[in-house]
Amino acid sequence: MARLRVGYFLEDIAHEKFITALVRRVGQEAGLASEALEHVIYNASGGKGQAMTELRHFLRDVQRGRIPPTPVLVVAIDGNCQGYTEKHNEIRRVAEDYGYAGQLVCAIPDPHIERWYIADPGGLQQAIGAGIRPVPPAYKCERGRYKRAILGVFADAGIKPWLGGAEYGNDVVKAMDLYAAQQADPALKHFVDHLKAALSPFSPVI
Repeated sequence: MARLRVGYFLEDIAHEKFITALVRRVGQEAGLASEALEHVIYNASGGKGQAMTELRHFLRDVQRGRIPPTPVLVVAIDGNCQGYTEKHNEIRRVAEDYGYAGQLVCAIPDPHIERWYIADPGGLQQAIGAGIRPVPPAYKCERGRYKRAILGVFADAGIKPWLGGAEYGNDVVKAMDLYAAQQADPALKHFVDHLKAALSPFSPVI
């Protein structure tokens, strides 16, 4: 069976664990079994600068015929309170500069990916076995705000996450009420909506 290749350019491991799990979940809900997807991580470290640099290198090599294109490409950069549209357009311009013709999906957690981990408090509680339901902090453009909130949830549960909670990304995505999470976080809804549209040409359901 031919598998659908999904390529990723991400900022860090917190992006990688959560976003790849979410692609698997949305794909499964669209009728694409886990084994039907091949996840190719091109970059998952070094922050936005590294992710965008590696994206340009990849697209240049595809354009020159050095490597095959990826039918679906997921690019994630944190919003950092600069707005969804600005970040989305930045990624789109790079893809257009190199004539990328595949399905491009932009993931722009705002301000940071940790906000998506806690978008459905009940799902996070279930994923880590916490006794107390987490209370997501109100939106505020403050560096480290949501990371501290996540670490506080783990501390209350008596867990020391060696990867800052990223190691629970798959469990969180599996347990979360995706509809509720999207209602709580517009940037997450943008990503899920665009992901569904990108997968639709390959899906028997969507």
